[in-house]
Amino acid sequence: MALGVGFIGFGEAARVFAGGLRGTGPVLLAFCRGPRNAPPYAPAFRQAAAALGVELVDTLDELARRADVLFSAVATPAAAAVASECAAALRPGQLYVDINAVAPATKEAIAAAVAARGASFVDAELMGAASLYGAAVPLYVSGDGAAEFQRRFAPLGLNVTLVPGAPGAAAALKMLRSVVTKGIEAVVVEAMFAAVRAGMAREAFAAITEPMDAVKFSDFARMCLTSDPIHAGRRAEEMIGVGEVLRALAVDPIMVEAARRRLLWSAGLGARPEGEREGMTDYLDVLRLYDRLDRSREQGGSS
Repeated sequence: MALGVGFIGFGEAARVFAGGLRGTGPVLLAFCRGPRNAPPYAPAFRQAAAALGVELVDTLDELARRADVLFSAVATPAAAAVASECAAALRPGQLYVDINAVAPATKEAIAAAVAARGASFVDAELMGAASLYGAAVPLYVSGDGAAEFQRRFAPLGLNVTLVPGAPGAAAALKMLRSVVTKGIEAVVVEAMFAAVRAGMAREAFAAITEPMDAVKFSDFARMCLTSDPIHAGRRAEEMIGVGEVLRALAVDPIMVEAARRRLLWSAGLGARPEGEREGMTDYLDVLRLYDRLDRSREQGGSS
């Protein structure tokens, strides 16, 4: 019997995965109860689902009954409530895959509700935009059903990486990654808005992106970490002038000030002498040094 794959919610991410799985063997189903699409579904919505090889069902119970694997792809605030409602219909052997960007603690609570019914839970995190990567978007997975999920779906073309640990481990990793990805978004918006005010948006975009295109991001990140102990203080001072430029353009330097605060924190650890003496080239050595110095400073402050 063909594997039944059901999507709870049928927005962008669910449609991308459905498109990627179409024609690979599974029977594709979906249930949607959002503000725009809900039973009885509009003809246009039914046609859009059918074009992806997806059959729409009218109740969550029917979806849970017919699907072997359930993907929860709902609005983030609804993830826990949907899981609680769906759990009552789960059975042993099913996989409940939560791809919603919720906190690790929420994933753990959902996992417990799923486990109580004998089903297995998968904390699946999209490490990139589905609209950019398509069905090959990197999926980092944890939980008791993670290995089974990889076994079933990697051969069907999904890009699955196992994350050791309990339910919520993949979510925690995504949250850490979001510090960078959402931070980059905010920084780019701030810089480019100021560039528009300065009348040089195209030139600024090229100056920001073209040098970055020439190097791997992993190399850039290592350079940032290993040079931080030596140059954080100087870079923090440079941000004063950057902030003045943005204020002159009537742009609030929110990210500039945040960057200066973090650079001042680095400089305040006093890591430069040890970093220069050891000639640190491994970013993990730098981070361990920071951790030791920060803990020592905290202990000194509490004594």
